[in-house]
This record gives sequence, C-alpha cells and structure tokens, in this order.
Amino acid sequence: FEDYFSNRVKQLTFTFPEDAATSTGFPFWSAPKRFPRPLVFSVEDVAHRHFIMAASILRAEAFCINVPDWAKRPDSNEFVAAIKRVTVSEFHPKRDVKIVTDEKATTLTTASTDDAAVIDGLILKLDERATELPSGFRMNPIQFEK
Repeated sequence: FEDYFSNRVKQLTFTFPEDAATSTGFPFWSAPKRFPRPLVFSVEDVAHRHFIMAASILRAEAFCINVPDWAKRPDSNEFVAAIKRVTVSEFHPKRDVKIVTDEKATTLTTASTDDAAVIDGLILKLDERATELPSGFRMNPIQFEK
C-alpha cells in the first residue's frame, strides 16, 4: 500500500514539486495533470484493508505460501490485528531518480549492446541470489485475465 499509494506519489512530488515548470517555462502540473496527494493508510478504511488482503494473497500464492482463512476476511479481528503489527519505514526521497515526462520517449527502441550487458549483469546477480534459496524452491506464476 505504502509503495503504490504513498511513496511513489511522494517521490513524484519530490521530483516535481507543485511549482515545477517544464523546460518551456509552463507549469508542469497543468491540465490534464493534477498535483497528486499521497494516501495515508488507515486500518479503518475498508478499501485499504481489501487492497492489503488482495495484494497479500497474490504474493502468498506466488511464493507458494498457504493463506490462513482469517487472512481472506479483511473484517476479521485477526486480519486487523496483523495489520496493526506492521511497522512501515519512513519515506526518504531519492535525489537521483529520473522520471520520463515525454510521452514520445516511452516508445520502445531497438536493443543495443548496452542492453545485452545490463541483461547479462542481471542474470549473473539472479544466479548469485539463487544459491540463497532453499533447495527445490519454486515460484508459482499468477495468471491474470486481460
């Protein structure tokens, strides 16, 4: 919840404050973009609890973790108690974050040799981390309808 609805918004507004201007001098936050406000999690908000429930179940299923029945009932005392035990780290903005603001820049480009080097580096890191997993560890891919 914090990552999707609070921290990403805080990072965005840190990178582009309310008075930010584009390279042409126009306000960055002008129609259709509106300055966003981060959500504050509330255990009292049923929509927040439902999000936590759905995200938790998806993650548990991906890692082949059994989900107890109480975790499927966001109004249960056990569910609420579990949420209240969670400690959320304070958000610290990253100063070197680059956020693409040009819609044309989001189109895919052809792969370069730099891309291959990055991919090779990531595969190497994954192989190193795989040795830390229990033997026989498997993840369960979650299927989504489009």
